Amino acid sequence: MLKDSQVRALAQHVSRAGASQPFGAYIFHSDEPGAELARHVEHSVFLEAFGNTPDLLAREYGRYEASSMFICVIDHLRGVPAGAMRVIRPSGAGFKSFNDIEPVWAEPAAVIIERTGLTLDLLRTWDVATIAVQEEYRGAALGGLVSMGLYQTLTRAALRCGIDWFIAILDMPVFRLIRWKLCMIFAGFAGVAPLPYLGSAASLPAWCDVIDAERRLAERDADLHEILVCGRGLEAAMLPADIRTAERFAPEPRRYAAEAGVSA
Repeated sequence: MLKDSQVRALAQHVSRAGASQPFGAYIFHSDEPGAELARHVEHSVFLEAFGNTPDLLAREYGRYEASSMFICVIDHLRGVPAGAMRVIRPSGAGFKSFNDIEPVWAEPAAVIIERTGLTLDLLRTWDVATIAVQEEYRGAALGGLVSMGLYQTLTRAALRCGIDWFIAILDMPVFRLIRWKLCMIFAGFAGVAPLPYLGSAASLPAWCDVIDAERRLAERDADLHEILVCGRGLEAAMLPADIRTAERFAPEPRRYAAEAGVSA
């Protein structure tokens, strides 16, 4: 893990110069310096919450590093990362959330997908592999600002890149919070119950139809739709991510086909 001085220096280096908002959302490729801030949050939160050591996380996510992108919310005033999200894109390594289903839930991912009646286009799927918010930013005082900044950036980036599906394995308190805060944007797979997973007492494989969720938000919660889809409503406190930086993460059919060994 990074030392405090390294964290602050790196946060200052990657933060947008002249930003007036106390917080800012950023998107990083796994090999960019800012990704280390996201990993720092990942390591801190997962060690605290689940006892996952940095070595364990390196083993669990190592094969997915090249296909990972990171969303990070930075506290501009303190010069530290407040929250982070790891998103795994299509590649020959596959998706961690699908690869881990059979070892834990004793059924292949393809079986539970079919039973749920989904027709996933894997090229247009993102795996929301980790969601982490530092403890001091989870309280009522911030009103979920940091987590909302993460979800706003994820939603806008996905729509910008033509992503139709999210998948994840979510700790149950996080799953319930997302359903409550985001109008049931994630759902469980048919016939799949929560089980212990990577230190979590109960986690659940979940999915989200991005396009259907966007339509549902537009119909049922105009304010939340404005925040998550249009990117408006948090600007006073949260510098929105430059969503153009997400375009480099759009699906690449030829590259995916080559890595996966299938026809483009």
